[in-house]
Amino acid sequence: MRLAFEFLTTLCTALFAGAAVYISLVEHPARMECGTRLAVTEFGPSYRRATVMQASLAITAFVAAIGAWLESSRWVWLAGGILIGVVVPLTLIVIFPTNKKLLDPSLNPDSDDARRLLKRWGSLHWARTLLSLAATVVLLSNMMSFSEAIRRAREAVLRQDLFTLRQVISQYTLDKQKPPQSLDDLVRAGYLKQTSVDPMTGRSDTWKLDREDPPIDPVPR
Repeated sequence: MRLAFEFLTTLCTALFAGAAVYISLVEHPARMECGTRLAVTEFGPSYRRATVMQASLAITAFVAAIGAWLESSRWVWLAGGILIGVVVPLTLIVIFPTNKKLLDPSLNPDSDDARRLLKRWGSLHWARTLLSLAATVVLLSNMMSFSEAIRRAREAVLRQDLFTLRQVISQYTLDKQKPPQSLDDLVRAGYLKQTSVDPMTGRSDTWKLDREDPPIDPVPR
């Protein structure tokens, strides 16, 4: 369940951030270049469609982040959830009044007021964009750090497994006066219960014996 929460949080946050960046860098500047009348006309349907998508993404990401935090006790999920969750009250309290004025049928689409409202909306929307980008960076950096920690843990297990195998191979060689041809020889002779799983590949058939390695001290009996 924890992994599902973490994946959902990161996915929804990244999708929200991508959409917000597109609006701030592409869609809104493009509508402004088309003239105030067209920009105001296009704002209505664009706003209605974007509201459904972005509100759903932000709320889902926030709820999933709380779930990930409760499951893992890692504060970074709470921090990322707060950053993406803040865009909801920001929109309702700070940006919505401007939205309401732009959607007012009595607004003259050719007026200076309309152009000022559009510019103000663009500036306010950058706050949503930056918050969602910050949340995405926090969550992705956390996932990268977590992946690195997993890799180091697997390498530690691999080093321990290799040390154990070298000991067992040396003991087998001393007992049988010949080296094993494969790890299956060690299992059949009772030196190993079963072939270990390679922690890096997750498979047990990727081990290869290097018969040029010098033997080490045998396992004490």
